[in-house]
Amino acid sequence: MNASTGGDPAIELVPTTVELADQIERFLEVIEENERFLVVSHTSPDGDAIGSTLSMGLLLEALGKEVVFYNRDAVPYNFGFLEGADAMVTEVPADADIDVTVVLDCAEPERIGEEFPEQGWGDTIVVVDHHKTWDAEFADIYVRDVGAAATGELVYRLVVAAGVKLDKPIAEALYCCVMTDTGSFRYSNTSRTTFRIAGELIDAGVEPWRMTSHIYESNPKERLELLALVLNTLEFSHCGRLAFLRIEDEMFESTGTGPELTDGFINYARSIRGVEVATQLREDDEDLWRVSFRSRGKVDVSELAAKFGGGGHHNAAGCRIEGTSDEIVEKLSQALVELLDE
Repeated sequence: MNASTGGDPAIELVPTTVELADQIERFLEVIEENERFLVVSHTSPDGDAIGSTLSMGLLLEALGKEVVFYNRDAVPYNFGFLEGADAMVTEVPADADIDVTVVLDCAEPERIGEEFPEQGWGDTIVVVDHHKTWDAEFADIYVRDVGAAATGELVYRLVVAAGVKLDKPIAEALYCCVMTDTGSFRYSNTSRTTFRIAGELIDAGVEPWRMTSHIYESNPKERLELLALVLNTLEFSHCGRLAFLRIEDEMFESTGTGPELTDGFINYARSIRGVEVATQLREDDEDLWRVSFRSRGKVDVSELAAKFGGGGHHNAAGCRIEGTSDEIVEKLSQALVELLDE
């Protein structure tokens, strides 16, 4: 498949596998055969979740389809500038007559939220995702590549394969995906393909500084006040290779903020010299905590998360655990040390 949007058609800018090309072809057939689509991603959406949802929806609209943009949680403040963000709903309309549900950036129904019906909405479920952990029984069709830096890379391939013009709104949503999921092209998942796609997106009208300014440099002051409280909880394991942060409900109450302002906090802990794994605990309910892991590469935290019913990538994963924060820190410390010493 030639994924170039211009130039010499013999140059394959974004190579793909036969298996992935077949998956894309099957999905394009589903698109052609249906009219009404719901696009959705995981709760507490990050840049890849929002960007892939919006770009997929815009792609479907460009193909003449009816689209409902949905997420259980609201669009985070720093992604609201993207086209289509104002159309995102937090409840699926009762009269929505959906043919196909397209799930972006996750492959497990529980990550979409408790409101997600057992059989989804519509007759067909399609998953477009790049995570290592997945539920093979969830969807009818999968477009998956764990080697992709972001789900947006897969949506980019779909845009090209569908023959849809890569206009600025779609390109900005896709750039949001690849920029945020690679830590502004700093993380180890950044590949030659990632840079090639980013170059194509810039050619389509993306302005890197505009994207950076909106996503990273438009913080409300309350976010910094919240960050100060969170950093004050920083603690380390005896060996110094593990760092922990805690986010409690009272912190949100005192700063007038919410969970949507916590994205990226965990990276401060991972950036500390000598730390191999950073762990962030966020209060989710009584004696229930949402746990995030970030690894510097030695530890596959997706394996750790899977032990507690979660999942993710080698360097970034998460789960939910019951107990007090002190109990959880002790339990995770032991499990993490065992992984480090393997």
